[in-house]
Amino acid sequence: MQKILIAFSALFALWTLAACASTDAAGGQSASVNDCFNSEQANGFTVIDNTHIGLRVGANRNYVLTTMWNARDLDWTHAIALRSSTGRICTGNGLGVELIGGDPRRTYPIVSITRAAEDAAAPQGS
Repeated sequence: MQKILIAFSALFALWTLAACASTDAAGGQSASVNDCFNSEQANGFTVIDNTHIGLRVGANRNYVLTTMWNARDLDWTHAIALRSSTGRICTGNGLGVELIGGDPRRTYPIVSITRAAEDAAAPQGS
């Protein structure tokens, strides 16, 4: 009986440590997860290079979308749409986010979303 109690105590201690570790990992991601916007807020696109697209949101937020397709093939003279399976787009993995446009219409799956370097370094507040 004592061996079972010791094994149970050890298992409980490991479970508690694992729970604390997962809480810390989630806390580390919370800053990037909270950096979100609605797809309707996007108001400008630019080609950075073959796989990176600059995205302007509002007056002063800039993001970089990464795709595996050649972004220079996207026809910028036609309407471009940004679509998300949830309606919200957050920095990190671009799963479920697509850039759509061109004639004929093409869909560019997004593999990652990051805040533009100049935005990340900008001071906040007044």
